[in-house]
Amino acid sequence: MALDKIDFEKSLGELEKIIAKLESGECTLEESISLFEQGMKHTESCRKALDNAKKRIIDLTEIDAEDNAVD
Repeated sequence: MALDKIDFEKSLGELEKIIAKLESGECTLEESISLFEQGMKHTESCRKALDNAKKRIIDLTEIDAEDNAVD
């Protein structure tokens, strides 16, 4: 659980750095392509972490709904 958060935060931070470098316009074409590839990997990592978080929230709300229905 905590590792997911660290991975998400780290990937998001790296993605923000990559975006800043690309937006600066100071990179060569090859550097830009390499940064873009890295950014796509971090984007996928963040997406997976968010999907996992969403699933956990749905699971927890379903459990809570079942518990409240029994009461």
